[in-house]
Amino acid sequence: MAQIGVGVIGAGSIADIGHCPSIRALPNAKLVALCDSNEEILGRMAKKWEPEKTYSRYEDLLEDKDIGAVIISSPNRFHAQQAIDAMRAKKNVIVEKPFACTHEEAWKMVEVCHQEGVLLMAGTNQRFWAQNIIARKLIEDGFIGKPMMGRSSLHESWNLYHEQLSFTDFRAKPFEAGAGALFDLGAHRTDLLIYLMNAMPKRVVGMIKRLVTPAEYTTLDDSFWILIEFDNGATGIVSGDRYSPAVSNISEVYGSDGTIFTGSEATNPFQSAPLAVFTSKNFRQEELPAVIKDYRYPQLFWSEDIMQPDGFVPKRWVPVYPPRGWAYKSMLEHFLRCIEKGDTPSLTPEVSAMVTDVLIGAYKSMETGAWVDLPLTEEYIVPGYNAPGIR
Repeated sequence: MAQIGVGVIGAGSIADIGHCPSIRALPNAKLVALCDSNEEILGRMAKKWEPEKTYSRYEDLLEDKDIGAVIISSPNRFHAQQAIDAMRAKKNVIVEKPFACTHEEAWKMVEVCHQEGVLLMAGTNQRFWAQNIIARKLIEDGFIGKPMMGRSSLHESWNLYHEQLSFTDFRAKPFEAGAGALFDLGAHRTDLLIYLMNAMPKRVVGMIKRLVTPAEYTTLDDSFWILIEFDNGATGIVSGDRYSPAVSNISEVYGSDGTIFTGSEATNPFQSAPLAVFTSKNFRQEELPAVIKDYRYPQLFWSEDIMQPDGFVPKRWVPVYPPRGWAYKSMLEHFLRCIEKGDTPSLTPEVSAMVTDVLIGAYKSMETGAWVDLPLTEEYIVPGYNAPGIR
């Protein structure tokens, strides 16, 4: 099988636990190069993952003719310029979240993507969990009717990933991160909500604050609450924080004929299944979607679904337990398949630029005290961030 050479810019923790294992696991991928300006981290990662080459300058990696796809997992500040330079070097690009730190960065990335004729996709991997893919398919097929209200939340303390897995502390530094919980967690959940609702944001209002984290740790935000109106009239909420000691996450979609809950980052006594589905629609057993039929175990009697007087199965919640899998691998597998077949990724750069506008627009709404229309029409820099100029 032909292999696509992959280069990873930024050899930190997410490259170590997410991207490099995924490259190794896929038969059509080959880790050609790792790049990091920190020689100690680069040496440690090279010893573990055995790339063919290493680079300390990303510009040198982009000149490597053996590389067809680049994964950018450097600090947030460098995402836009590195992605633009990679696309100008005719590389297909996955850029870690946040896609960009400003409106102009995000839409410049979209522009260059189309100019250069390459693929660009954000690394918001949570939409690639099996339960979220199943949920989206059920929603598309009308299983819960028209989705009109949604929520996606992720609450996860600094003391977890940032303190126990991260190689560096850039996520707590305004110069490198741009924003705190908003960019780190909000990017994931905004993308996931857009994916599940299958609609684009029309306007946004929000609150982003530092409520608990001491200033000596970081001056960045540790909580966010964002209200979205979609272009089809539906509404949604995205929320999260960086102080909750026990991870809590859920995505909810409320349709005209049913409800879907999904989760991927943790479980708790109130959320024991990765996917739960309810519909008020009438179905005979043979009419049920295959995934619902497979997981619809009897509650009282083994033939209860075929013995009802009206012929319809009883209406109830169905918990679904798809294989655990690995969302980073699924994401890279999808991206490489698109390169091979010349297809457009399911996550387009326009969607990711809109995610950026949602996050930034929520911050802007705190200044204007009003809804902010999307997409943004002018640049806005989140408070405390010194944005670099994009070439």
